[in-house]
Amino acid sequence: MGLFGGGARAKRDDAAYVRSLEGKVAAMERSQAVIEFELDGTIIRANQNFLDTLGYTEGEVVGRKHAMFVDPQEAGSEAYRDFWRTLNRGEFVARKFRRVGKGGREVWIQASYNPILDSHGKPVGVIKFAADVTAAEHERARNDAERAAAEKEQSEVVAGLADGLRRLSDGDLTAAIQADFQGAYARIRDDFNSATLSLGSALSAVLQATGAIRGGSDEIATAADDLSRRTEQQAASLEETAAALDQITATVRRSADGAKQASEVASGARSEAQRSGEVVTQAVAAMQDIQQSAGQISNIIGVIDEIAFQTNLLALNAGVEAARAGDAGKGFAVVASEVRALAQRSAEAAKEIKALISASSQQVERGVGLVGETGKALTAIVARVAEIDGLVSDIAASSQEQATGLGQVNSAVNQMDQVTQQNAAMVEEATAAASQLKREATELTALVARFNVNGAAPSRGGRAEAACPTADAAGLQRRLRTAVGGGSDWNEF
Repeated sequence: MGLFGGGARAKRDDAAYVRSLEGKVAAMERSQAVIEFELDGTIIRANQNFLDTLGYTEGEVVGRKHAMFVDPQEAGSEAYRDFWRTLNRGEFVARKFRRVGKGGREVWIQASYNPILDSHGKPVGVIKFAADVTAAEHERARNDAERAAAEKEQSEVVAGLADGLRRLSDGDLTAAIQADFQGAYARIRDDFNSATLSLGSALSAVLQATGAIRGGSDEIATAADDLSRRTEQQAASLEETAAALDQITATVRRSADGAKQASEVASGARSEAQRSGEVVTQAVAAMQDIQQSAGQISNIIGVIDEIAFQTNLLALNAGVEAARAGDAGKGFAVVASEVRALAQRSAEAAKEIKALISASSQQVERGVGLVGETGKALTAIVARVAEIDGLVSDIAASSQEQATGLGQVNSAVNQMDQVTQQNAAMVEEATAAASQLKREATELTALVARFNVNGAAPSRGGRAEAACPTADAAGLQRRLRTAVGGGSDWNEF
């Protein structure tokens, strides 16, 4: 039961596989050109797609060799024999093939030659599946032809351009493409010719400009050299001026210090003169008091003189009365005589004292006058000393201001010296740059002179002189003088 059932199921599976395989083969028969061969290339069968593709009927191909579909030359080649030897070894071949249809018509197919193997893996036949790609191949051929024509035309264009560019590389800016280009290449020719014309015009202008640049660079170099010398002289002068100002500043500073000390001394002298004036005033007052005292003493001396006179008179009267008394008055007479002598001496002493006091009064009066004059002189001296003190103070202040101002001037001059040194360095750099500009302008002139811009032969090396309008050169020189010197006269620097 099981074995019978298993065998039936296997038969059903084989039948399904065969139907599936037949369906796939039918689908391939409908969509592709199919042909079967013996191992020696004899045609066994060809489907309708293949016959339609090559233009034959089945009776015209069955039994004939595969070589009928190839050129005779290819059929006799070693490569064709290797092709069948490969298939006989059981190896498939798949690629695009050129075949010959009925009437010698060219047919292109995309095909695969597949060996048919038996149960032992031995080839027993060959089946080919192919698709007609003739239209695509003809299209490709047309494209190749058009591409070849385009490449030929492009080669001609490239040759023309190469010739023009070669002439351009040789410096001939009059090079123009004379060939008759077609289509878009005509635009290239016109653009090339326009470019060479524009380049020639531009280089002509550059050639003239390089002449102006060379002239200007010569002016700049000369001006820079002159400016460098003047700047060095100015720097040296400023350095000497700075040294002299340093000395002047030191001298003025010392003068200011001396004026300050003189002001202090004058202030002290003023104070001393004021104190001396006060002392003289006190002396004048004291002398006036002495004068008053001398006057009072003179009055007292007068009283003493009167007392001496009266005493002398009384002594005289006492002597007269003693003489009248006789012997009884002798003692009194002696006393009276002594009193009279004493009164006489008192009177003489009073006279001497009065004379001395009078002389002293005169001397005191003279001293009072001298002291008064001294006080007046001291007052005047105090006023003069005050004026001198004010003047010396003003001088000290002015000297200090001068010292400060000179210090600022000295700093400014030192700064100017530094700036001038920096300017000198910058001028040296400008001189070097101007020399470099001059060399570059010469080289530029030589380079531009290599090009032929007007049909003349280009210069090959050396310096090329370019004409520059006189007005432009003069204008450039004026601008250079104005920019470098700040005016039209270089001596103004």
